[in-house]
Parts: sequence; C-alpha cells; structure tokens
Amino acid sequence: MNRNPLKRVLVVDDEQMIVSLLSTILREKGWVVTEARSGTEGIDQLDRARFDVILTDLVMPGDSGIDLLRAAKEIHPDVEVILMTGYATADTAIEAMRNGAFHYIMKPMKPEEVVNLVEKAYSQRQLQRENRFLKSEIRASHHLLSVVGDSEPILGLIATLQGISGVDGPVLLAGERGTGRGFFARVVHFHSRRSAELCVPVYCAGIPEETLIAELFGGPCAIEDRTSVPHSGKMELANHGTLYLSDLDEAGREFLERMDRFLADKTIVPDGGTEPIGLDIRVIASSAVPVEELARRKNVPPTLVKALEPGIVRIPALREHLEDVSLLLHHFLQEANRERKKPLRGFTSSALSALETYDWPGNVRELRDLVRAVAGKKKQGTMIDATDIPPEILYRNLRRHPPR
Repeated sequence: MNRNPLKRVLVVDDEQMIVSLLSTILREKGWVVTEARSGTEGIDQLDRARFDVILTDLVMPGDSGIDLLRAAKEIHPDVEVILMTGYATADTAIEAMRNGAFHYIMKPMKPEEVVNLVEKAYSQRQLQRENRFLKSEIRASHHLLSVVGDSEPILGLIATLQGISGVDGPVLLAGERGTGRGFFARVVHFHSRRSAELCVPVYCAGIPEETLIAELFGGPCAIEDRTSVPHSGKMELANHGTLYLSDLDEAGREFLERMDRFLADKTIVPDGGTEPIGLDIRVIASSAVPVEELARRKNVPPTLVKALEPGIVRIPALREHLEDVSLLLHHFLQEANRERKKPLRGFTSSALSALETYDWPGNVRELRDLVRAVAGKKKQGTMIDATDIPPEILYRNLRRHPPR
C-alpha cells in the first residue's frame, strides 16, 4: 500500500500545448494533475477539489492569473500559487506577492525548473500545515479543560483563570515551585485575545541582572570587528503578545524598576538608545513567595506590586488538594505510556494508598517526575506497586501517618 499522500496540482493556461506539457511532466513526478484552459475554468475547479499547488498563466482571456490567485486564497488560504508569464515587470511581481503568490516564473520555462518550484511550493505548504498543527496541539494542551483535578481549590482556580483571561491587565501567579505556574501562564495566554501571537518566556532565577536586562530590553551587541550594533530584546519579540516573567521574586531592583515603568507607560528605552519604543504587551509574572512577602522586599517597588495586585492568582500547593492525586497519577501515567510506547496497566491499591496521602513538597512536578521515573523501569503490562516507590517517600509518609 502506498502511504505517501497524494500531491494535487491545478495547471491553468490558455495554450493547450503548455498545459499538456506541464501535466505530463508533473504526472511523471507523481502529481495528480487537474487541467484548466482559462482563469475562469480554474476558479470553477476550486469549488470541486482542493489543491496543494496551482500553476497558472498570468494573462488569459476573461479571468487573469491574478484573479485566480485572489479567488484561490479566499477559498483555500493555504494553497500555494505560482504564476507563469512571458513579460513580467516589477509591478507584476509586486502585485503577485502582495496577493499571496508563492513565486512567479518566466516563459519559456525549463521542465526541471518548473518541477523544482512546484515541489518547493508543496514543501512550504506542508511546513505551514505542520506549524498550524503544532500550534493547535500546544493550544489544546493549555486549554482550561486540560487542567487535571475536580477538587474545590482546582475548580476555584479554573474559574479565576477563566475570568482573568478575558481581561488584558497584568497577572501575578503566586505559588510554590512545582505547582505549574508556567503551565497556567500559558493557559491564560491561550484564552486571551492575544492567543494568535507569541507567549515569550523569560526566566529570572539565577540570571545576573545585567544579562537579564540586556536579554529583555535589548541594547548594544558586540560583533567580530569589536564594533557595537543595537539588538532587539525579548520585549520587542513579545509585542502584541504575552511576556511571561518566571520567578519575578528572583529579579534585581533595577530590572524590577524598569518593568514598573513599562507597566506605567507601555514604553521601553533600550540600553544605548534615547527614543522610547511603545509596545503592546500583556505581562504575566510568577512568584514562588507569597505576595505579602514580595511586597515587603526592599528591592521591589511598591508601585509594581500595586500594578500587579488586581491580577493576583494564587496557585494551590498539591498538599491542599490531595483528593486530586489519583487523577494526576493516572494522567501522568497515560502520558508516560504514550511517550514510551510500553503501556502499564495502572497502580495497585497499596501504591495509591501511599501516594494519595504523601504531602508532595515538590508539588505536581514531583508527582509527574516520580511517575515518569518509575514507569521507565517497569515491564510492559505490569502495574506500579508500593515496592516501586522510592523508600524516602514511603519513610516520609510513614512519619506523617504512623500506624496505630
């Protein structure tokens, strides 16, 4: 059985000889070819079938190649269109590209040149489709419905995230390490009006302040001849989208003061620059310390905390919703089964009993890492038992819940 996908091309020209020649060449290369003798006939074909590539003459009686290009992009936006012409001008090329053409080619054409260009157009279309698929997968994995848990703290968190995603102010996700602050930041982004744009992460923990400022705000960059040129920072990359500042509590005072000024006037001045740059960015930050402690720190401007205050969301620690542990265990086991392609059957009652009462100081991340580590050592078709659980977890749990 041939598992290669069919590659469909529409060839349009008012000269039958050209249509026949191109169709023969492309069929020999494995393409499924549909022929049309005019732009109008080509537009009619768009309602009958989907095409990966359209190869069309520019000048024809009735509807032109540009008319066909416009109709194709309106009906099937992901189709790639190549225009053929015997007298291209700069204006022709500009109009073709402005209307979404992949390329244009001059007549007379070499067969190998046509085939290469059609194949490149097909590869471009496939790449765009894969990118859209990956984006949809990422969006689906950060949907509110993908949040695992039905406890009161998690249902309350979902409701808060749902409400805060619909507004455009800054957000501060406060929660211990391992509670999924980065995951929830992306949940907010993908449920906001900015979901089609980038969510740019910046990790503040363990980064020297000078490096962090240059990474975020841009500034001079040394090149080989030791001269300096300005470079854009991640804030410009995040324009019209979301900037996620992980572990804001680890950042230095100068960095925090700059962020405070940005939230106040929505402009930045890159290092070495003089003119302010206006940016449209939603800021989502996270903190591993409670908001009250963050506000007491001398390096944190009080106006920054005040700006973040309306958007504070507290992420509960796992020990606060242990009733969700069983759901999380099975969720991460399903993930491990898909990744390793050697499915396990689940957990024994003794394993669940030990894990559902553990206090999980590392929160959901610790639980996920445990499931992945244990699943990687088990044989296919077996179950995870209490004997597979690391002894330090069993010992810690025994101290918290001694036998009566």
